[in-house]
Amino acid sequence: MADSKVVLDDKKLQSIIRNEPQRVQDWLDGFTIDLLSRIVLSFGTSPSSPGEPPGVDTGALRASMHWEHDGNLRNTISDGVEYGLHLEDGTESIDPRPFMAPAFADAQQRIGPDARQHLGLEDL
Repeated sequence: MADSKVVLDDKKLQSIIRNEPQRVQDWLDGFTIDLLSRIVLSFGTSPSSPGEPPGVDTGALRASMHWEHDGNLRNTISDGVEYGLHLEDGTESIDPRPFMAPAFADAQQRIGPDARQHLGLEDL
């Protein structure tokens, strides 16, 4: 899998993290589930064009997508097939068909407003 991250400056969240950590984790879990859904829904029909998310052939990649808690207030989304990274980044003989990076880029834009709305943060 490509090494993409969604980063949120948690300094502005410190108060709510201290006072309501479960509320923050619940929000993060919901954001993660939404992000995973967007990734899965991005898969098109096979064959896909280079630069577009992969097309569904057997459905194994799409079915293997999952998320898990990876520490305190940290979730990880990954695929469970060996070829996911090859599709995401491409190889010498396969042009990239990114499915994670575009979703993470979109999430980077949405995470602040989403946190503000769901956690009631004024200046995030």
